[in-house]
Amino acid sequence: MLASRAVFDCGQPALNQYLVQTALQHEKRNVTRTFCLLQGDGIAGFYSLTNAIVNVGELTADLIRHYRLPTHVLPVVRLARLGIDVRHQRQGLGRLLLVDALRKVIAVAESSGCVGLLVDAQDENARLFYTAFGFRAAPENPLLLFMPLPDIQELFREV
Repeated sequence: MLASRAVFDCGQPALNQYLVQTALQHEKRNVTRTFCLLQGDGIAGFYSLTNAIVNVGELTADLIRHYRLPTHVLPVVRLARLGIDVRHQRQGLGRLLLVDALRKVIAVAESSGCVGLLVDAQDENARLFYTAFGFRAAPENPLLLFMPLPDIQELFREV
């Protein structure tokens, strides 16, 4: 498995470095949980989740009203990283991993509570990927994206 991590390349050096050098350390220290999609003898993609909080001011006012969210710091799950190896991009694997992460958010909400999934998109392409699923941008930061728990639950009711 170590060899497959070493050859992983999603085209984003910071994500590659995280998987190779940091993910296992974070796993052991309970900082994040990293989930890998294996194909053949290598890693085709991965994502990492962590618990976090979001300041209610980073969410849109209509979102707060619509979901009747408390007006203080809120618990969320943060999708800390998601990467697909360049040899496996444009095959729907990013969607597959995101759906898996969304399922885990539902499980977290059932166990300890959270109001949704937060993502820091790395760039405009990543932002477009997430907004296509229904993530909403923060008013002051278009790369900070949020999907409320009821929206996540609704996605799985439709399946």
